[in-house]
Amino acid sequence: MHDPAAVLVSHSLVFVAVFSTSLFAFIILRRLIIRRRDAHFRTMYLRIEQDVLRAISAEDDQTAIEVALKYKSQRKILTRVLIDFLETISGRGQDILKVIFDYALRERCLKDLHSPFLARRLQATRLAGLLSVPPEKALLVALLKDKAIIRLAAVNALVQFADQESLALVFRAFEQEACPHIHTYANIIFGAGEKVEPFVKIFLKKNLPVEKLSLLIELAGTIPLPSLYPDVVDYASHPDKEVRTRLAKALGKFLVPKSYKILEKMANDKEWEVQAQALKALGNLKNPKALGLLMRGLFSPSWHIRYNAREGLLNLGPPGIRRLEDVAKQKADRFASDMAIMALDDISHSQVS
Repeated sequence: MHDPAAVLVSHSLVFVAVFSTSLFAFIILRRLIIRRRDAHFRTMYLRIEQDVLRAISAEDDQTAIEVALKYKSQRKILTRVLIDFLETISGRGQDILKVIFDYALRERCLKDLHSPFLARRLQATRLAGLLSVPPEKALLVALLKDKAIIRLAAVNALVQFADQESLALVFRAFEQEACPHIHTYANIIFGAGEKVEPFVKIFLKKNLPVEKLSLLIELAGTIPLPSLYPDVVDYASHPDKEVRTRLAKALGKFLVPKSYKILEKMANDKEWEVQAQALKALGNLKNPKALGLLMRGLFSPSWHIRYNAREGLLNLGPPGIRRLEDVAKQKADRFASDMAIMALDDISHSQVS
């Protein structure tokens, strides 16, 4: 009679061996399938890419329609090709991509906007904004209540329409987001350019958190929107240093001559970040009255203030350079002289090159 324990051990070993072999075979098979799928993707991607390029080069839309019908069954790969092309071309090329999208992907894209799968909704949202026209906009508005990543994609898609209604929705979403992806919103709003001016003007008057307020002020300068100078200048006395810093930076982009007095006051701010940006802005204004403040900045214990003071003096041209030469010769403050010497060296190197 067989020992039951020995039989159990024997059966267990057989099971482990079979399971291990099956698992090993599954891993190998899965890798082969993935490699084959990836190879197919690459091959089809290159083939579709060549045909899309041919459609873009054609004189009419017929080639684009043929490409769309030919690859309608390769939805994922065609979608990837179109998105990649959108990042590199403009003008008529984008019109051709839209034709391909309309004939091959539009219907499926609109369905995927309601897909239970996050990845599909995300990709469809991007395409709907990049290649569609109203009434797709109404569908994108509904996605503003979706998950955070979808909301951002919907906002980015809406701004592509660039009409007042879409921009209003973008700013409303920005206001309602509890913890918005600030840098993403900054890129979205900046991309709309001067069209956002009336919305920035309105939202600057709202009771926004410091993070959002400072972003709008900085964007006003980055775009730039100098017409908003009266709307932002009062923030020079805002209690949060980040707001004051962003304002000084914006004023340096506005180049409004009457901002000199405000920047002069900000150059004496208690926070070094505000001082540094104010000095840089004063240099951008190229007002000779700022020579004294910029000279003083060179002797600051803060490296950033010294550096921006040096940049400001360089922007003032010959009068500023003469002051740098004076500071470079003095021995009382080595850090000030080092900064001045570096500035003068940069000038000499640029003249040689």
